[in-house]
Amino acid sequence: MNDEQVYDFGIRLRQLREERGLSRTAFAKKLGVSKETIYRYENNVQVPSLDRAKQIAVILRTSIDYLIGLDNQYTLKFSNLSKEQRSALNHFLRVFVDEQMAE
Repeated sequence: MNDEQVYDFGIRLRQLREERGLSRTAFAKKLGVSKETIYRYENNVQVPSLDRAKQIAVILRTSIDYLIGLDNQYTLKFSNLSKEQRSALNHFLRVFVDEQMAE
């Protein structure tokens, strides 16, 4: 991604949708809109309302800040993890980051 694309809502939306394995039709159904609306969002022809942007962030398990370019750090949200799963994931991430910092 080049610098101009970093803050491109449409590119980020399409990238996250595709990473989640969702077609425009499937994503539109989850969001309660037409696939044409998703096309317009992804091509920056139409901007979603704040409520719709919140729905998009929840469905794609990310933050609105990432979607709109206020935060350039990719965010992935896991809302249904048990306490044990959250602890195991945090431990894995700490070990992974520590190993990356050591290199």
